Amino acid sequence: MTRKSTPSYTIEFPLHIPVWQQNRLEKRFKIARVVYNSCLGEALKRHKTVKLDKKYRFLLSEPKSKERDKQLAEIRLTFGFSEYRMHHFVKSVQQKFKENIGSLEAQKLATRAFEAVEKLHYGKAKRVHFKSFHDDISVENKSNSTGLRYLDGNILWGDKPTKKNPKPKKWLCMPIEPKVDDEYAHLALLDKTKYVRILKREVRGKVRYYVQLVQEGYPPKKRNREVADDETKRIGIDIGTSTIAISSEDKVELRELAPECNTDERDLRRIQRKMDRSKRTTNPNNFKINRTVKKGKLTWYYSNQYKKMRQKRKELYRKITIKRKTAHEILANDILTLGSDIRVETMRFQSLQKRAKNTSRNKKNGKINRKKRFGKSIANRAPAMLLTIIDRKLAYLGRSIKKIDTYATKASQFNHITNEYNKKQLSERWNDFGELVIQRDLYSAFLIGNTNETLNSVDVDLCNAQWDNFVKLHEREIARLKQSSNKTLRWFVA
Repeated sequence: MTRKSTPSYTIEFPLHIPVWQQNRLEKRFKIARVVYNSCLGEALKRHKTVKLDKKYRFLLSEPKSKERDKQLAEIRLTFGFSEYRMHHFVKSVQQKFKENIGSLEAQKLATRAFEAVEKLHYGKAKRVHFKSFHDDISVENKSNSTGLRYLDGNILWGDKPTKKNPKPKKWLCMPIEPKVDDEYAHLALLDKTKYVRILKREVRGKVRYYVQLVQEGYPPKKRNREVADDETKRIGIDIGTSTIAISSEDKVELRELAPECNTDERDLRRIQRKMDRSKRTTNPNNFKINRTVKKGKLTWYYSNQYKKMRQKRKELYRKITIKRKTAHEILANDILTLGSDIRVETMRFQSLQKRAKNTSRNKKNGKINRKKRFGKSIANRAPAMLLTIIDRKLAYLGRSIKKIDTYATKASQFNHITNEYNKKQLSERWNDFGELVIQRDLYSAFLIGNTNETLNSVDVDLCNAQWDNFVKLHEREIARLKQSSNKTLRWFVA
């Protein structure tokens, strides 16, 4: 009998601890890095052994079937390529460090290492990365009963104090101190703790330690947050690589994804160019005449200036990550105030990141077009992250995002008035309806919001009923965009 997982959420606190506790934590993070790298290396060996098996390679070339998948799974188990076999492997590694790392914490590290190699095994990743000395790492438990745990306002880690040994050498007791006026944190701490995660980050050049409590249930409701708990209110979302179009009964809007990240992008490019120049100057023998890197094992030397720039780049990436996540959280909250029946196209953003395969030429000047697509925009704007956040927030209401069938619906090509499909170029930003011209992305969001319950076609009757209201809201939004100071948004209505 399988046990159903209960809903959970995470709350984070900074750890304000003395230097001697920081030293003990640092030692455990180093050990965790060793355990993770050991598991990653072993998982890679088993992955390569499985891939070299002749029967396994033959089965991969066969048509997909349940019998084929079963045989493939049996071969993987034969070579020990599974999560639980990695748990068995990590036992011997953990025994060497049992005074610092518990068995359950080691198992979690083994799971993370196996999942990284599993992505490589199934073609979802190109490589795996071992944790270096400068990389951030986290340690988490599987329960809140032994080892790393939360109890009575303290994070405990290590052997419990006893009468014989009141102060164990490896014992850690770190208090959590939420702010007095932080009502959300105090309410969250009343919920049952599933397990604890400790992590370290480098903030402005200083190492800081944080603890995340994974709590059971749903997060407390904030007093200033409004959520439209109405399933009848539909919201259509047409999300792109840099913008999102929203259509509902009360609002039609085109917004830029994470606009705060734009300014930091320019600084990042300057830092990376400066780092590249420094690296080439310090290591001239590692580059060919055409300025590409030589193949084979190379020794790299980095100047102090390079190290400073690397530190500055890391800090900038951290700031961009926080700004992007904050912007997405705010946008998700704004969308949820409009309704809870949220519909979006099924998108594979990974395919938009890849370079174009076919070589094409510009029709005007005959030059070869660039093969790069939307990889940089997707990396900076993270549209998939926004959908994940919306889905997580909807789960608190017992709902989820409704993903329509993109190929069956063809929202970007459909015209609900003529019932025809007309393929458009990406540069065509407007739909012509005779006396009216409607912005393409906003119209797609309108059609997505008015799909039928099977999510595979547009409900024309519903579109006709909502059309007049949509046109009125659309004209208001276009007028706002034309006066906007945002160049990206103005380009979409130019």
